Amino acid sequence: MTNAELIDRLIEEAAHALDWRGNCATSGRLPVFNLWGPVMYLTPDGEVVIDHEDDGPARLAEPAERDFALARAAEQYPELAYLKPPKPPNSATCSLCCGRGRVAVSQWAIVPWQDGQEPRSFVYCPKCNSLGWTVTG
Repeated sequence: MTNAELIDRLIEEAAHALDWRGNCATSGRLPVFNLWGPVMYLTPDGEVVIDHEDDGPARLAEPAERDFALARAAEQYPELAYLKPPKPPNSATCSLCCGRGRVAVSQWAIVPWQDGQEPRSFVYCPKCNSLGWTVTG
């Protein structure tokens, strides 16, 4: 199955989802992350677009946004795990999220993830765009 065929199939499945994806799936765009207004989509040709609805037409994602969206696509749709940017040789595990891509929220502050702890509240790591690593030097 080609990437486009796989993504088209996932779009069809997302259209029937009972969560936020069911309301956001449109022809030619697979919803991968809802920013509580703007939605990040993956197109069959592999582009990441962000639709701001009332603010005009969808736009292409910037590189950091694209990395974040592809990580969300891999999380939301396991068949797309191959799209998540690989950790390059000149990278280090993110010091804020300890490689998990998420940080805990405690008393309205972002705190590093603690081993053995599964916090109820989290946000995707802003330091590494939720990839779990940062490029060094």
